[in-house]
Amino acid sequence: MGRNFVPSEANFVLVEVGDAASVFKKLQAKGIIVRSMVSYRMPAWIRVSIGTPAQLDRFLAEFPGVFPQA
Repeated sequence: MGRNFVPSEANFVLVEVGDAASVFKKLQAKGIIVRSMVSYRMPAWIRVSIGTPAQLDRFLAEFPGVFPQA
């Protein structure tokens, strides 16, 4: 999807999204919970936990739609 991320061996991935607070709110409004990393002094990043295949499919379907169209 063209986003920077931090490779991980944990059950989550950090993804650079620009305005993490805004992306968090937009995904939350769609019923998708991620964690904004603003409180960790990483205001451009969200943490995406690895869920079930169905949860990941839903995240991947909705994630591109939370960014302004260029």
